[in-house]
Parts: sequence; C-alpha cells; structure tokens
Amino acid sequence: MAQEKNLWKQLKNNTKSIIWTRIEATSGLGIPDLFGYYKRGFWLELKIINNNKLNFSAHQIAWINRHYSEGCPVFVLAKDPPSKTLKLFSGSIVRDPTSIDEKPSLCSIDTRSRAQSWDLLMHILGCWCPDGISISLH
Repeated sequence: MAQEKNLWKQLKNNTKSIIWTRIEATSGLGIPDLFGYYKRGFWLELKIINNNKLNFSAHQIAWINRHYSEGCPVFVLAKDPPSKTLKLFSGSIVRDPTSIDEKPSLCSIDTRSRAQSWDLLMHILGCWCPDGISISLH
C-alpha cells in the first residue's frame, strides 16, 4: 500500500492539469482508485508490478472489464520497481495480468527523468478510446 500511495503522489505532482478525485476503498467493491478529468472523464487503477504480474481482486476485474467492454475509458497505471518505470495499460489488462513485460503498454515513463512522458500520459488519458481510435478534442 505504501508503494501505491507513493505512486499516487508522483502521479498527482506530474499531472497538475488533470482534476483528480481519489476514491475511498470503502465506497464500492472494485471501483478504481481514481476518477480523473482531462478533456473528458476516465477511471484509473494504480498497481505495483510484482513478479511480472498485476494482482487484481475479483471485484476489480469484474468492474474494470464491464466498464471497459462498454467503451468507458478505464486504465491501469502500474509501477515496475526494478526498472523504475511506470506503464500505462488499457483496462483490458485485467483479462490477462500475467507476463506484464510481454504486454504492450500505451506508454511508459522512466521515473528518473521528466522528459515528455507525462505529457504523453495526459494526452492518452484525455483522448484514447478502447477501440484504438482517438477522439478529436479541441
């Protein structure tokens, strides 16, 4: 939990243009950790990669899969402690959260440098769609 709390702080500090609402764990089974708004609303679950996999509860899998399948923008931001990177995945990652190093991420952030990666993450959160077609935002 401490690593997820640090991930939340890092995300909040580097995405100041996003309006974040942190969801309490007691508010409902399976609801992602964060609701964000940047040009449109989206959901974000924070995870730590352990032994090359992501651990989701059955409720999280059901919630994310149901909403993602209906076209709701749901993402998973996963921290990989050994490589010091953050990886953004679409909600479909809950269908097979193993062998994470073999799964394509929507973007990857090297936490040791600012670079343009946080801007790319914000762009993806603001316009990426489950079918892979970005919506046009003005």
